[in-house]
This record gives sequence, structure tokens and C-alpha cells, in this order.
Amino acid sequence: MSLRLRIRSFTQQRQKSIFSATVVLAITFAFSAILGFLRTRFLYSIFFKCCLLELDAYNAAFRIPDLIFKLLVTGALSASFIPVFSSYLHKDKQEAYRMASSVINLLLIFFSVISLIALIFAHPLSQLIARGFSPYQINLMSNLSRILLIAQIFFLISNFLTAILQVNETFIISALSPIIYNLFIIFSIYALAPTFGIYGVVWGVVIGAFFHMAIQIPSIKRLGFVYYKIASFKFSGVKEIIRLMIPRTLSLGLSEIESTVTLFFASSLSAGSISLLNLALQLMYLPSRIFGTTVGQASLPVLSKNIAKNQLNLFRETVRKTILQSLFIAFPIGVLILINRLPIVRLAFGSKQFPWSATLLTARTLAFLTPAIVCQAVIQILIRSFYALHDTRTPLKISGISLFFNIVTSYFFIKFTSLGIVGLAISASIANIIQCLGLFALFIWRVDGQGWEKMFFSFSRIVLSSILCGLTSWLTLRFLDLFVLDTSKTLNVLLIFGLSIVSGLSSFLIFTWLFRSPEFLRFKSYFQRFFHFLS
Repeated sequence: MSLRLRIRSFTQQRQKSIFSATVVLAITFAFSAILGFLRTRFLYSIFFKCCLLELDAYNAAFRIPDLIFKLLVTGALSASFIPVFSSYLHKDKQEAYRMASSVINLLLIFFSVISLIALIFAHPLSQLIARGFSPYQINLMSNLSRILLIAQIFFLISNFLTAILQVNETFIISALSPIIYNLFIIFSIYALAPTFGIYGVVWGVVIGAFFHMAIQIPSIKRLGFVYYKIASFKFSGVKEIIRLMIPRTLSLGLSEIESTVTLFFASSLSAGSISLLNLALQLMYLPSRIFGTTVGQASLPVLSKNIAKNQLNLFRETVRKTILQSLFIAFPIGVLILINRLPIVRLAFGSKQFPWSATLLTARTLAFLTPAIVCQAVIQILIRSFYALHDTRTPLKISGISLFFNIVTSYFFIKFTSLGIVGLAISASIANIIQCLGLFALFIWRVDGQGWEKMFFSFSRIVLSSILCGLTSWLTLRFLDLFVLDTSKTLNVLLIFGLSIVSGLSSFLIFTWLFRSPEFLRFKSYFQRFFHFLS
């Protein structure tokens, strides 16, 4: 078989289980995240010292385009399109393609209208969101936001292509899209930024978004998808998507309000606060996206099938196992990030142009964001479990409650304390804990059934093993730092970090094995099958 045919066979390979799909998404997400950190490191090394005002404006400029995109597109995809398109596909493939084309075209029309309004009113909207910015920053932010709106059109189409591929159990090629996206931004930092400044980086985002879409088109064609130039509300599937989409959009709206509130408070702090908070959030979202979002994306089609076939017991058991497997990874990772937060920030962003005071503040902010890592791992799965039940209202209610607590606590920490962005990190973690516990309690009440006591017992073993893992990692870190290696050198920091992580993870596996954790046995079985496949 030729190399071209092998590549085509590999990229078109189907992932029929949650685990196999999660592995594909997690590996590509991790690689994309590494590129994302490199992208940020290169960007900050160029702009942090010389152009801090421009860097803050750049980070803030994504707020308006992201808000529009998440409300219109993410709400339609995550809550409604995938379950409805999946049900259509099992009945009539061509009708499914007609319905999907109609949804894409309707959203493109609506998105274009909203984007045009945002383009016209970008300046006053920027003033409203970033109240602490100077007039120069407001002008720059509004101009960059207008350019970024172009990228969102490509992302709209690209995300629908991803959803169609995932419903057909094809995850590999769509998972490569973020990697292509990051590579083009990195290219723009060195090729366009020296001539066009921060505008060059933003145009790199637009080019990357185009190729994020373009790379998936050949796979969609090979799949047999047919695009129709129709935009009609007559399809029952379109009506069902809109019905399910509205609560999800409102829920995402609350989440975006939460992010906007954080930006609103951060803009009133000293210059650079938004950029440093953005770094800490990027580090926090990395494990939650790898081990939470990926599991959530992979599980939605499977859970939707369980409900469609009225297999409630299997649905309940799948949710339990998926949550525990996600926590089995997310909990020790969260603990290790807490212990190793300083070397992580140094290695990820600590270039010569990045001051030591900024490194310390970013690391401190990250420490208070670590509870959100564990919570996000559970939240992503529970939200999609409700979506599989065709219930988008419950996540909306819980999001409203968590938003209320986030706003109140953020106001308190900014107004009555000197914590700055650390206070905003504490507020974010409080909101995540409330959302996680609220969703979990309502999910248990909704599905009822037995087996939750056994799940809590398994969870306790994961928690205890994670604490012992953190203790091992901390002892390794302190011993090497105090008695063995000079941490003023980057290579030694990397060595200490690596040994601390390896010792921590090794101890976690040993303790879960000693405690006879079912999740350890499951992952052992998965890896045995994986290595058997490789051999």
C-alpha cells in the first residue's frame, strides 16, 4: 500500500468506543496545546516588554467574536445538532444532509447579520467590556475585534464539518485542525508581526481559521456528504435543534457573561493583569480540555445512542464509568499542577523578556485555579449527559447560579481586597465547584438507580491516591531544588519538573494498584490492548 493510501486509511479510520475516540482527541489536543504554549511564549517574548498595552488589547479583542461564536455555533452543536443529525442519519442519509445544510446556511445568515452589527458597534462594545483601557487601547481592541470576526465565519463552517465527521465516528482529521491553526499563528508571529505588529498576528489567526476549515473538506467529501443550497425552517430537525439550542445558548451566554465580567474587573487593574490572567487560564484549561472536553465530545454520540435505544441502565453506567475514568486522570493532574505550578509557568512562559514578578503572580493565580481543573472534568461529561437526555434547561439553571456567585465573589475580591487577579481566580474556582456539585446532584435525582455509593467509594480511593501522589511529587521537588540542582538554569528546571512529575505519577499508579482501584484495572486493560495493537 502506498504512503498516500496509508495516510488516507489512517485519517478515515473510525473510533467506535468512547475510549478510542478520547485517546485520539486527547493526543491531538495535547499536541495542539504544546503548540499553543509555544505560540503564547513566542508572542509574549516579543510583545510583553515593549508593547504591553497592545498585548492586553489583543487578548481582550477575542471577547466579542468569541461571544458571538459560542452563543450561536457552540450552542447549536454541543446541545442539539449532533443528537438530531445522528437520529436523521440512521433513517435517511440524504435527508440528514439536507437538514444539516439548512442548519449551516441559516446560522451563516444569522451569524453574518450579528457580526455586521458587532463590526459597526465594535468601539462602544469595547468601551463597555474593558472600562479600564486607555482610548488608544479601546481603538486597537475594536479594530482587532473586527478582523477576528472574519475568522469566526471559517470556524462556524469548520465546527459543523467536525460534528458531521464525529457523528460518523471519524475523529482523527478534525482533531488535527487545531494543530494547523496554531502553526499558522506561530508563523505569523515571526513572518508578519515584525512588519505589521500585533495586526500581523491577528491576520495569522484568520489564515489559521481558514485552514482549520479547509483541512476537513476532503474527508467530508470522501464521507459522501452532499451540500444543499437551502435554508428552511420546514425540517422538523431544524425546529428540534432550535428548541434544544435556545436553553443551551442561554447557558453559554451566562458562561460568556462570566468571562466578560472577569475581563471587566481585570481591565481595572494594573497594565498586564489581563495578559497574566490569560496565561494562568490557558494553563488551567489545558488538562480540562484534554481530559474533560475530549471525553465529553467522545461520549455524546454514545450516550445519545443509549437514550435513543431506551437503554437507561446502560446510559447510567456509562456516565458513572466515564466520570470516574476522567477523574482518575484529572485529579492527580490537578494536584501535580498545584505542586509544580512555578516550574510549569517558568517552562511555559518564562523567557528572558518575562519578568520574575510576572512568573510568581501567574503561578500564584494558577494555584487557585486548580480546583476548576477537576470540576471541569466532571462538568463537561454531566452537561453532555443532560444533552443526551434532550434536557438543556437543567445546565442553564445551574450555570445561572454559578454565574451569580462568580459575580458576587469577583466584586468582593476586587473591591475589598488587594488580591487582584488572584481574587478572580478564587472566584472562578468557587463558581466551578458550585456548578459541578449542582449538576451532579440533579443528575443523580434525574436518573435515579443504584450504584452511586460504589462510585463514591471509588472516588475516595482516587482522592487518597492523588494526595499521596502530590506528597511524593513535592518531596522530590524540594529535595532536588535544595540539595541537587541549581534552578537558575532552565535545563535544571526542566529536569526537576520531569522527575517530580514522574515520581508523582508513578506513586499514584502504585497506590491505586494497592487500593485495587477499578479505574486502574480498566486503564491497564486499555493500555495492554493498545500495546498489543501496536505490536
